[in-house]
Amino acid sequence: MLNKSKNIALAGMTMTVLALGLVGCGTNTQNGSRSTIENAVTEKVGAASTTTPQQGGVLIYALPPATNITWYFPIENGSNDTVVNAMLSQQLYPGLFTINNQDAIDFRNGFANKITYNSSGTVYTISLKKNWKWSDGVPVTAQDVVWDYRLIQATDAPNAPAPWPNYNNGNGGIPKDVKSVIAIGKYTVQVTLNKPVNQQWFIYNGIGQLQPLPEHAWNKYPNNMTKEITYLGKVATDPTFFTVVDGPFKLQSAVSSRAWTLVPNPLYGGHKSPLSKLVFEYEASNDAEFAALKTGAVNLGYLDLSQYGSERALTSMGDTIEPGYSLGYNFVNVNFLKGSPLYSAMRDLKVRQALEMGIDQTTIDNDIYHGFAPPQYGPIPNVPKTVFSDPKLAKPIYPYDPAKAVKLLESDGWKLVNGVMTKGNQQLKFDMLYPSGSESYTQTAELMAQDWRKMGVIANLKPEPFATEISIMTNTSDPGGWVAAAETGIFYGGMYPSGESQFEPGAMDDYGYNDPTENKLIAKTIEPSSSAAETKKNFFAYEEYTAKMLPVLWTNEVANLTVVTPQVHNATPEYLVPTTGYPMFNYLWVAKN
Repeated sequence: MLNKSKNIALAGMTMTVLALGLVGCGTNTQNGSRSTIENAVTEKVGAASTTTPQQGGVLIYALPPATNITWYFPIENGSNDTVVNAMLSQQLYPGLFTINNQDAIDFRNGFANKITYNSSGTVYTISLKKNWKWSDGVPVTAQDVVWDYRLIQATDAPNAPAPWPNYNNGNGGIPKDVKSVIAIGKYTVQVTLNKPVNQQWFIYNGIGQLQPLPEHAWNKYPNNMTKEITYLGKVATDPTFFTVVDGPFKLQSAVSSRAWTLVPNPLYGGHKSPLSKLVFEYEASNDAEFAALKTGAVNLGYLDLSQYGSERALTSMGDTIEPGYSLGYNFVNVNFLKGSPLYSAMRDLKVRQALEMGIDQTTIDNDIYHGFAPPQYGPIPNVPKTVFSDPKLAKPIYPYDPAKAVKLLESDGWKLVNGVMTKGNQQLKFDMLYPSGSESYTQTAELMAQDWRKMGVIANLKPEPFATEISIMTNTSDPGGWVAAAETGIFYGGMYPSGESQFEPGAMDDYGYNDPTENKLIAKTIEPSSSAAETKKNFFAYEEYTAKMLPVLWTNEVANLTVVTPQVHNATPEYLVPTTGYPMFNYLWVAKN
């Protein structure tokens, strides 16, 4: 489904991602001409509670340090594209399906119950559940899904009014590859494309974006879509607007920098939560969250790896701690946009290669993250191993070597002047943003800056709240506001990790990066192919080229350490949404004694 920019310590739930499958367009499993993905929930992973759930418990879930929920509308714009925003809106407005930790479609909490497609991958038919109602009693129908697509189409347009465009920006072929999205009766949606595509890619990355939205309650300007999305963009930050929901929870209250309280929605068409309340609690720092776990003020949280060694204070109370890795990558973003203080320098591949050679991923893993942050050298991690993991990228293309990095810069015309690498009027001296609130982030940023300084590259560290860091990076009216931003990342979860949402022009991580060869290689990963072997070959070609070209600087993929108190049940991989890293909260319950 959706991939989100994220703060790398979103440790609220263990990320367990197992082997994924690559399929080529035209692979048929039934009837020779049609394929069906139906109720594809694979075998359970992990041990869910076998005890009868108790009704009425309160689950208090710790958010990452200094993280605010800032946006409630299910379609997000770029500056509000964060995991915590998606985490809350998913409780109010679930999609058509989720992807489970076996990379299979899971229809349990979604509005769809079946998706079929033709052999060429151009027509997709989505069968919907008939028992869903909005919280005001109005039935949820196919037209609500069609209206959602129209909103995505409008907010993705180049001339979309502020605060748009939406963050997906054409990801998954939505809407650029779509010929039509129509309702066929009350409970069937048909999506027709204007060209054949890889079916798994389109279902996961394209259809996975769709969800029902309450047209009857929200459509204020039915004859003027520009006014409609302007209006919805203005109310997107107002939690009191979102009272008509179809998800497992309703929002009871929202207090910035404090807590967001949800209560079960009695009209939800899926599994109803046994909780009396679900609270997303703001944490000012990792120390504050650790203290809350010790006192019981938080019963589902995380252990920051800077606190590793103090875990006995929690395990002695019966808490369990488990590491998990996401399918994704962490990175230092560099600004390729015109107006950036180091525009020409950062567009120079040799400069980026030198900076990558100055990142000591082995020391970051061993000394800061205690072995829970394996080095990574491209857009697909080596941990967990999947069929997307290219064996050629198990070793670094640009190994840590500051001395060699200096020689590379000198061969590119840079000279050391008063301790700073200089070329003409430019100095390799810049501010680097990173998220405040975590000692691990600070230590990592300081180590990178220390090693770069040995090379004559001066990075002045600027800690900011994560939301502020993202808003600075996405402020296109002021592209000169930043040069580098550390400790950001992407995880794909159940997505087909083909790269168009990250590295094509206008995508989430490009910030001015545009490479025609890259674009062609990405396109090959989503086109029909004759076999799984050809699909894999195309994917590895994209992966290797991206790793070499450094659209971002690759850094370690850090594990999440989940802390579950004895009172919380079903906080297991079976009830995990790997796309976002949070659990299916409506299946969790809390023992009262």
